[in-house]
Amino acid sequence: MRDEEEEDGLWPEHLPAVEAFIAVQDQWRVVAGFGGAFWLGLDHAACEASLRLAGIAVTPALWAELRVIETGVKAVLNGS
Repeated sequence: MRDEEEEDGLWPEHLPAVEAFIAVQDQWRVVAGFGGAFWLGLDHAACEASLRLAGIAVTPALWAELRVIETGVKAVLNGS
């Protein structure tokens, strides 16, 4: 049975980090070979430029949340 107060979706306090990730989601460093592709992580210099151009002010807290998202997405992409 589902608790009536339980909510699905994104908590409002995490929205800035998700918006930041969406702005940099195409800035991956990838190694490709005969065994397939391996996602190393986001290119941080490219992310800095993308975020600045998108008008997103990056604080240390926002960057930390973005890195958490990066870690989770990297695990999924690499099949971990």
